[in-house]
Amino acid sequence: MSPQPVDSGRDDLGKVLVTTAADLADLPWEPLRDIPGAAHKVLWQHGATVIGLIRVEAGMSKPEHSHHGAHHHMFITHGSCVMLGTRVDEGSYVYVPPGVPHAVDEVGPDGVEFFYTHRPVEVDHDRHDHDSHAHPV
Repeated sequence: MSPQPVDSGRDDLGKVLVTTAADLADLPWEPLRDIPGAAHKVLWQHGATVIGLIRVEAGMSKPEHSHHGAHHHMFITHGSCVMLGTRVDEGSYVYVPPGVPHAVDEVGPDGVEFFYTHRPVEVDHDRHDHDSHAHPV
């Protein structure tokens, strides 16, 4: 019997989603903006809240950026890199509070792949901040 969602009157709870390893492997990697050697897979999204995977190839980097209105969590699933001045490898966890500049640097020989969440703290529809990106990653 499949779990049944409880009607809470909220519109952001979505539906049950199960993605097998085979299904996830078949999901194509999409270029990550215009960053050479970086790609991503969005696994779930509701508004500006996004959960997905990012991959950065060996020898490449993901430039420094900030998310001024969002929490950013990352769990390294493969490979290694430097984030926030610390070498992280498979099994490492990184949390970046809103407004903290961060990058993916010194990517190891196997590249790096990580699961991420990007959850907004607040939504200010009138704010046009060029330091934060419309797409969270």
